[in-house]
Amino acid sequence: MLAAQCWQRLQCWQLNTGNATGTFKKGDMLPGLKSKLEAACVLALIASGLLHAGLFLVMDRDWDDPLSFRKATLFGLSTGVTLWSCLWANSYLQPSKYDDQLRRTLCVTLVLEVFLITLQTWRKQLSHFNHNGPLNGLIELAMLLLISIAVLAIFQITYRSWSRNILHAPSNAIAWAVRWGMLLLCLSALAGYAITWIGQYQLAQGLSPTHWKTRGVLKFPHGAALHAIQTLALVAWLADRFNIHQGARIIHCLAAAHVCWLLYALYQTFAGLDRFEFDSGSLTLLVATILCAVASIIPVIRQQTAHR
Repeated sequence: MLAAQCWQRLQCWQLNTGNATGTFKKGDMLPGLKSKLEAACVLALIASGLLHAGLFLVMDRDWDDPLSFRKATLFGLSTGVTLWSCLWANSYLQPSKYDDQLRRTLCVTLVLEVFLITLQTWRKQLSHFNHNGPLNGLIELAMLLLISIAVLAIFQITYRSWSRNILHAPSNAIAWAVRWGMLLLCLSALAGYAITWIGQYQLAQGLSPTHWKTRGVLKFPHGAALHAIQTLALVAWLADRFNIHQGARIIHCLAAAHVCWLLYALYQTFAGLDRFEFDSGSLTLLVATILCAVASIIPVIRQQTAHR
């Protein structure tokens, strides 16, 4: 009964919001999703992350323990919202005959990727940099292949979003949120490939595959701007919702903040510094990040002041 009421409320919210943004149609499963398969994949990934978060809480393992449910939790939640965001961004693009195939490819590859990571957790095996036995090596190779196929699809969406007359968003703020968010997602994916290659090289040299110069955390740059598309989309929606006139400028400033934060993460890692171990270079980039973020608030303050 409760589930039915929640579903009815979701459909009502979807139809009402769709009239304002032009994004959804009656019959869409969730905002930006066009089929039951897409909704099922997104919800399954998020549900998996939440389930393993609960399991982690009752387990006697440290968060940093690679054999805890940390990765199953983070990859479930992170991949779920990332898949949803990519499908949402694609829904604003001019329809293409390859759209359905691309969207299905994203769903299947990302769900299988998280399934294999979760499987390794339940097998009490490392999901990455694990060459112990043929099965572990095969699983890691399959994960690399799956994520590479998904990244190619993400690159395609990003390329089309920056192409002329392809992106049809309801506002400039939403349009720039899609463009910058997808571009930063691509940069995060490239950072992921780089740290994988570096990690494998270091492992072959008998060094740690997860750290550079002892203290630099290799995965830090990969995650630094991975979820920029969600923050930019949320801010763009809020700007439209509350009629902020310079929504696009706000998105540009926040995108610059994300870029500075990514540069900060890269600097910290390859200078051999921990995430919050500062020197003059890292402080400069951190201040630049904060200034860009503060600059995004100025149009809101000016508009509120003008209305007084």
